[in-house]
Amino acid sequence: MKIKRYGIVFLLFIVLFLNGCEKNNGNNEKEELIEETGQNVSVEIENIEDLDTETSAVEDAPVSDKNPIKVAVVGSVSEDLLKEANKELSFSDHTIEVIRCEDYDRPNELVLSGEADASLYENEVYLETYNKKNATDLVIAERSYFEPLALYGGKITDLNDINNSDTVAIPSGDINMARSLYLLQQKGLIELKEGASYQASAEDIVSNPHNLRFESYSIEDGFPDSEKYSLIICDHNRAMLKGIDPAQALGEENRNSELLDMFSICLVTAKDRLTSPKIKELSKALNSDYVEDHIAGTYHNSVVDYR
Repeated sequence: MKIKRYGIVFLLFIVLFLNGCEKNNGNNEKEELIEETGQNVSVEIENIEDLDTETSAVEDAPVSDKNPIKVAVVGSVSEDLLKEANKELSFSDHTIEVIRCEDYDRPNELVLSGEADASLYENEVYLETYNKKNATDLVIAERSYFEPLALYGGKITDLNDINNSDTVAIPSGDINMARSLYLLQQKGLIELKEGASYQASAEDIVSNPHNLRFESYSIEDGFPDSEKYSLIICDHNRAMLKGIDPAQALGEENRNSELLDMFSICLVTAKDRLTSPKIKELSKALNSDYVEDHIAGTYHNSVVDYR
């Protein structure tokens, strides 16, 4: 029995001895590798460090595909101001994408269908008329800018030179007609019936001492032919594009708060999108110093920042 016990102890001693030798050999091999390469590198630690570096690189990389905010417009001023507003979004996850339209109802249709997030081309009066006519609930997210209508001389250069039955060019559209009639009333050329609103038409004229005639033109075609009309009602911006100094205007709309609220160009969107991040970002961008400074430096009072 003693012999067997001694044999077992001896075998255990041999096993422990050999295992220690293997460990020492492993350590010796590792030490030899360190001496040859000069590096004590752990594969497991390397992999963790590499993972951290890749994650940091992704987080710090510039955004290549930004989430577009699609805005439908009619006219060059809205597009121009949205270009400036885009600078405010340069460090955000959004960018402005402009959808140009020719038809005045098209931008609202795109907003209603979801093809556009918002529109920038219409005033409050136009929007109310559109909603009532189409049983829709589009809403104003922000008032942006105002383009005053002005009275320019065509064949005549002074209101005192106006002749009987002279023709006045008025931009087409019911709202532009009403605004133009109010402008003519402000200058003492006609008188509208009491209580006439900004839905006024030629039927609301109760006094026209010069028997003025009215002819509509498409405002999108630009400033009309000065040789064709005695007086022309147009916004200052289109006059400037024709090379006409706004200082030559014979008068313009009074810029009272009611007029600004009613006829400033508005950012419009669907009711359920009014508080969305996209619309909030867009509203902030349109109210940025980039846009305000651009209006003041480019349009010289022919376009007025709503603020």
